[in-house]
Amino acid sequence: MPYLIIFAVGLWFLIGDPAKSIANTFWEGEAAPWETVDAYYYPNRSDLSVFQSRLRLSSVDDCRVWVRMTAAANNDTGVVRGDFECGIEVIDTFAGINVYRTTVR
Repeated sequence: MPYLIIFAVGLWFLIGDPAKSIANTFWEGEAAPWETVDAYYYPNRSDLSVFQSRLRLSSVDDCRVWVRMTAAANNDTGVVRGDFECGIEVIDTFAGINVYRTTVR
């Protein structure tokens, strides 16, 4: 029986993504300690092609602080005209666009 457990865990490491699985289980809407967060602020919520970003922050809270400061610098206190998102841990890139484990506001 112990060999079966060792085999299963080894197989999980070989063909799975244990870090992503653990992060999804314990840190669903937050960054796990080993993950980074990318912040995106859109000054006009109707035009998402214009944005400012800050990459590799250490937490979702840091992302939200950066967004509030950037929005205030763009005369959008409270992020009323604009919008934002915090992308947690890049897992893939498709046509130059980052794909994140999850994104939160």
